Parts: sequence; structure tokens; C-alpha cells
Amino acid sequence: MPSVLIFGGSGKIAKFITESLVQKGYQVSSVIRREEHIPSLRELGATPILQSIESASVSELASIIRTSAPDIVIFAAGARLRAFEDPNLSLVVDRDAAIRVFDAMVKAGGTKRLITISTMDARNREKAAPSWYNEVDWKGSDELWGMLPVYMKAKYEADKDLVEGNGKRGLEYTIVRSTWYGDGERMGKIRAGLAGIEPRISREDVADVLVACVENPATVGCVFEISGGEVPIQDAVKKVAEEKVDSFGEMFR
Repeated sequence: MPSVLIFGGSGKIAKFITESLVQKGYQVSSVIRREEHIPSLRELGATPILQSIESASVSELASIIRTSAPDIVIFAAGARLRAFEDPNLSLVVDRDAAIRVFDAMVKAGGTKRLITISTMDARNREKAAPSWYNEVDWKGSDELWGMLPVYMKAKYEADKDLVEGNGKRGLEYTIVRSTWYGDGERMGKIRAGLAGIEPRISREDVADVLVACVENPATVGCVFEISGGEVPIQDAVKKVAEEKVDSFGEMFR
């Protein structure tokens, strides 16, 4: 039975991922910070692991990975709403904890496959601008960085560390960069690749993209955007893999 270890397993997207993977026959272990989430994860069929990644060392995280021995690691953790009260939590969780997980995978040995959930437009804004952006995307970019500057910085620096440090780490990564989450239901269709910021996408559809990446090893090395669209998710992810899309090239770092 294939196995997946999810960091940040109590989040909405992570739970949707868990539900889908368990239904497909995967064994899912889920690292969570709060004990109160244990019952709901067990109900979904996951094995909860109680550990705050905010304070965990690389060695402690490596021990979790080594013990779980997953085929794939998914990093879905984030400061989320807590960051509105304390923006620096984005640096603690979305950047620093993510980087420790990357390093822990190397220290643990064995598991190389990594899929992370990042965000649209996480880039060095002093460098080249995405040529595929339109006027709506530029407005959305300004809104993202205006409302969530620390979060955007954290995601950018985590992605940069993963990509630029991979010569030494040797991980088989995929970075999925989603636009704003909408409140709508699962549509099963998206725009993927160099997608642009609008329209919004449901959390269920984001989760389904991650599951599609789990099941498509050809997405290794891809960094791609997702937003609402008209292409069935499996087809969209397959095309990304075939084209080896990289929306985070050196010109954006």
C-alpha cells in the first residue's frame, strides 16, 4: 500500500487530500499541532502524529519521516488565520518550518518525493514580471502583496530555498502555487501552468490537484500555478507534466 505523510494535516485542504487518498487506498499519516484534531483525522482514516512543526528540530522531523517511511511527503502547513494577528508566524511556519522539513527529508534518508502547496505570485518583485499576466493579474498581485506581505515573503523564500538548494538535497519536488481560495464547491476543472491569478479556486479543487500530482510522478520538477478554469484536473496536471512547466525560473527569483 503506497503511503503519504502530510505536514499540516489539520487544514481544510489537507483533510480533503487525506479523504481522497484514503479512498484510493493510500496509507496516510498526518502531522498536527493540536490534539483536538486527532478524532476527525482518525475518522478520515489517517494516522495522526502529534508534533508542532513550529518548534520541532530537523532531527525531530527526520525521526517522524524515518518512522513513517512514506513514499511521498506533502507540506500543507501554514500559519493561516493566526498570521493575521501575528504576521511573523508566516515566517515561522510557511518559511522556516518548511525549510526544516526539506532538510529533515535529507537527514531521514529514503523519501525523496515532496509536494508542497505554495501561493501564486511568490516571487522577487524587483526582477522580471510574469509575461503571461494581464491587467487583472497585476491588480491581484498588488492586492496579495499589499494585504499579506509577510506571508508572500515567507512563501517566496521557502520556494526559493527548495529550488536553489536542491542541488545538494536531491529531492523530487513539485510546487503547486494556488491563487486565492474561493468559497465555491469542487468543480473538477482548473487552469494550470502559467495560469494567472483570476478566477479563484475551491479548496477541494486544490486538494484534487495535489492528489493528481501524487499519482503522476512526471510532475517532478514542475512549479506551476492553478486557478479556476475549464480543463479537467487530471488533464491539466498531465499537460503540466508533459510541458515540464516552471513558473518560478531564475528570472523570478
